[in-house]
Amino acid sequence: MHLREVDANLLVILDALLTDASVTRAAERLGRSASAVSHALAKLREIFSDELFVRAGQKLVPTAKAQELAPTVHVILAGMESLLRQDKPFDPTLAERDFFIAASEGGELIMVQPLRRRLAAEAPNVRVGWMAGSGEDSIDALRNSRCHFAVDLESTTIPAPDIRSSKLFDDHLVVLGRPGNPLAAKSPRPEDFTRATHVAVNGLPAYDLLARKFAEAGYLLPAPEKVSSVLVGLLLALNSDAVLTVPTSLAQILEKQFSLVRIEQPLGPVGLPVRLLWHSSYDRDECHRWVRGEIAQVVGDRANTG
Repeated sequence: MHLREVDANLLVILDALLTDASVTRAAERLGRSASAVSHALAKLREIFSDELFVRAGQKLVPTAKAQELAPTVHVILAGMESLLRQDKPFDPTLAERDFFIAASEGGELIMVQPLRRRLAAEAPNVRVGWMAGSGEDSIDALRNSRCHFAVDLESTTIPAPDIRSSKLFDDHLVVLGRPGNPLAAKSPRPEDFTRATHVAVNGLPAYDLLARKFAEAGYLLPAPEKVSSVLVGLLLALNSDAVLTVPTSLAQILEKQFSLVRIEQPLGPVGLPVRLLWHSSYDRDECHRWVRGEIAQVVGDRANTG
């Protein structure tokens, strides 16, 4: 393959297809016909000797080659945009972008929803979507441009310097139960926690972190009842003696809406540093950088309101 075979228009179309996973939506985004986008995709397949996308129902799923190309393509386009508008400051009111944030269900409630409300007022055409993700899965999603930000609650090890991180705030775990829960009526001992029924929400590492704290002190918590969502865990805690462990930032929301009480933790609180992760290919992307600042502002507003 020679450089002269690739023009900027093809890369723009490839980037749109990676973002929208649809010829029709990519065409609408770019203001082109679907046939023009399909023709460009055929040319891209020829250039890269790869299918790049395979159809799965109504969606296009990127191949491994397309996922490998995604961060580099974005860097090239971001650099070109920067050159073309170097004298024009970034204006969020004129920006039109779609971003995805990988986070637990709790992260969606405490961060993604407030961010959406903030962007609706300041940048109505900058949209954020949520996808479930945590740990190494989020790292992989960032590298393959399946998401643009990841909210990390697990102190995930950063495998290489291409993943950037910024600390958002220090959280800690809270154990919740119904007002009549036996553990709520006293100062429980570690042994009481080992006999309790615990709920673990899929994708939320809270229970695992609590169990690790107890294991380090020589106590073994029982296998939890695993549930699919915070809502299911909440209902179990409200209608039984089961206890639900969540970050404080999420507990503050649940306590306002439901009759739940905090249960004293006999071994002291478990710290939970919350970080924002992104791929280095977006470092010079003005819109991405601006959204990072808005996320930090959402965090600041949350801290101020308690």
